[in-house]
Amino acid sequence: MQTIVMKKAALRDEESLCRACYWAHIQKGFRESEEAVYCCFSRFRAVPFKVADCTDFSNKNVPTREQMENIALIIPTKPVRKPSGFAGIGFSGEQEAEEEESNSVTE
Repeated sequence: MQTIVMKKAALRDEESLCRACYWAHIQKGFRESEEAVYCCFSRFRAVPFKVADCTDFSNKNVPTREQMENIALIIPTKPVRKPSGFAGIGFSGEQEAEEEESNSVTE
């Protein structure tokens, strides 16, 4: 959830927070006075005034975490790790021991 902090000032010419909210249902007419705003967060309810702060605000211009995960490009890479152990430092591994045994049996 994103928190938006707005200064408490005269909101005469400011736009309502509902304009950028995912849950808002806004109907506009041909005149400026013809506008109906409804909040659809928990139920369909009318909003009769311009909203400055809302607890259920969800910015529709910012993708959600689920949307970001769906559009993410996943690049599979193998981990860059060296094999552990003492192989190659003078100790013979099991495969080398088996090869020596099979060579001695055939001779």
